[in-house]
Amino acid sequence: MFRFAVLLSGMAFLYACQDSEPITKEVIEIEEIQAEVPEEDLFDYATLKGIYVGDFGGSDIRIILNYVSKTNAVGYNIHKGLQRNLSGKVERSGDSIKVYMAEPGDHEFDGVFELLFIGEESEPQGVWNSNSGIISPKSFELKRVNTKDKIEWSETPKITFETLHFHFSDAYDTLGEYSFKQDGLVIFSYYPGGYWSNESEVERSQKQMKEIQGTWSMDDDVVTVAWEPNKILPKPKMSYKVQTGEYEASLFWEGNPIHMRMYP
Repeated sequence: MFRFAVLLSGMAFLYACQDSEPITKEVIEIEEIQAEVPEEDLFDYATLKGIYVGDFGGSDIRIILNYVSKTNAVGYNIHKGLQRNLSGKVERSGDSIKVYMAEPGDHEFDGVFELLFIGEESEPQGVWNSNSGIISPKSFELKRVNTKDKIEWSETPKITFETLHFHFSDAYDTLGEYSFKQDGLVIFSYYPGGYWSNESEVERSQKQMKEIQGTWSMDDDVVTVAWEPNKILPKPKMSYKVQTGEYEASLFWEGNPIHMRMYP
């Protein structure tokens, strides 16, 4: 009887196993997602560095870009002898490069420049807006200044926009001394009472030499300097005519020409 019961139990178990559904495993397929790799920026931002000059409300402005990357730019500008540092950001869209550069902001005439370059080594268009909003916006075009490290008088006897600073980096007239810089700055240094006064060297050395700054530009053989406000020089904006000899040169202003001290 016991064997019969066990047999029946075994048959029931086998029957139950035959009727149950098979156990399956669900397989989940995960689609592989490829990471997006940003397009490499091959633009050579270093080609935008340099000295640029343009007309800014009737007088020259120089904008000097010392450093340019795909994100940042650093430099300075000079206008009427006033030098202001510049820094800001860089944005690119295709061949268009926009450089936004702000002046420090601690001067009443400070503002923000926006320079638009199209391609490498291009000459930009510019817009300037004042921080105060009192001064009207300025739009201007800039040209790149071709710079040189040195010149030979015998090879380049003609004084040009690119070479003038070599000849007049150390110059003088009856009022004082002049130093014309490559970036467009010109510094006039003088002693109160006159440079060529009858004072002795000792008396003159006891006085403090003072400086007046300006910005120079050149059109053909005429050099124009826009000076910062002062009571020493005859006019706030002065024009000089370039005159050259075999080994000498001067910037002629009637009655008081500027002479170079030595040829380059």
